[in-house]
Amino acid sequence: MLTFAYISLALLLSNTDVAVHWSFDSIDNGTAHESANNLHAQVHGAQHQQGALHGGLYFDGIDDYADVTAINGVQKILGSLDEGTISAWFRFDHIPSYAEILDIFYFGDADDFSDYGTTADGYTLEVGHFSSQSRLYWTCIEVDENLHSDVPLCWSTHEQLAKDRWYHIVSATDSTGTRVYLDNIEIYDGSNLVWNFGDAYKRRFLADITRQEVLWFGKGPWNHEHQFYHGMIDEITIWRTALTPEQVQAEYERVANVGSFVIADDIANEFATLQPIVQFNGLLENIVKFKWQVNGAAWSSQVNESLLSEWSLQLQIPDTPGRHEIKILGQNASGKNFIDSRFVIRPDLNEDGVVNIHDLLLMIGAWGDCDCIEDFTGDGRVSIADILILIGAWG
Repeated sequence: MLTFAYISLALLLSNTDVAVHWSFDSIDNGTAHESANNLHAQVHGAQHQQGALHGGLYFDGIDDYADVTAINGVQKILGSLDEGTISAWFRFDHIPSYAEILDIFYFGDADDFSDYGTTADGYTLEVGHFSSQSRLYWTCIEVDENLHSDVPLCWSTHEQLAKDRWYHIVSATDSTGTRVYLDNIEIYDGSNLVWNFGDAYKRRFLADITRQEVLWFGKGPWNHEHQFYHGMIDEITIWRTALTPEQVQAEYERVANVGSFVIADDIANEFATLQPIVQFNGLLENIVKFKWQVNGAAWSSQVNESLLSEWSLQLQIPDTPGRHEIKILGQNASGKNFIDSRFVIRPDLNEDGVVNIHDLLLMIGAWGDCDCIEDFTGDGRVSIADILILIGAWG
């Protein structure tokens, strides 16, 4: 999986149509490196955590953001694009209210606001928009010849997006108009895409912004103030051309196919213990969430913030005697699961806190074919193999 990721990334960055690419994998002295044209971003408070593909930025919704300070370079490289594609992975952790937005990407005027409290002139990718709650918006706001703000293009998702999960968004614009893809599925007007201004044939991109003053991640103007994103942002890429559906799929799979998760080899496939809590550990790559299940019951979950290649979980194991199956999986940003499992055996058959002759007698009493707690091996019968496990836990 790791080899695939590196090859795909190399192909992505060797494509001359890539204008900028912020992977957020490397944060050095508060700088997030941009790999195509050195338009590095200064990180203000955002935390470097496990993202959609390796490193990403977590924004606290209070005052965290990142900005590209080389605005002359931004104007030259991005500000001249009258067509192109923007792609981003994101996870938001808060549902915005009427007066809130969660701005993923913003390019435009730094301080002026329209009569509606939006930017006076800018392009924004945001969650929330007036009473939209958690719909996703891509909005172009322009200043006309009379210095009035106008909205020539604005699309939004029809459905509310869910917080605490990852999404991949692509918006591609060329002379034929704009096409939108959510999680590698093209979404269309009339079903799951809404054109609030303009339509699918409208052509607007970054060059249509007159006041090219700032480029921000996690920060944007709304309700006559600057507001801040709450959640994760990762893998922002802008191309000079509109991606084809095949290229959108390749970009999605560059992230969606990467991941691995295993329980450590030194943890036996089945083992007996009297401890109420058992620690599991192992290795992982590109995992955003842990999930675990005991004996087929409901799954529990925990977000993975760490960028380390090692993981550890302490799990409560049922104290009832017998064999318990523990399934643990790692999930990447696309929802792909990488699963491993172990069996934990509770050998104290009479539940008196010690494994001794009384437990051995209970096991002998269940000797033979048996669908019972004394079948420690899970082979459908009680035999010498089960006695050996019990004796191994003696005391």
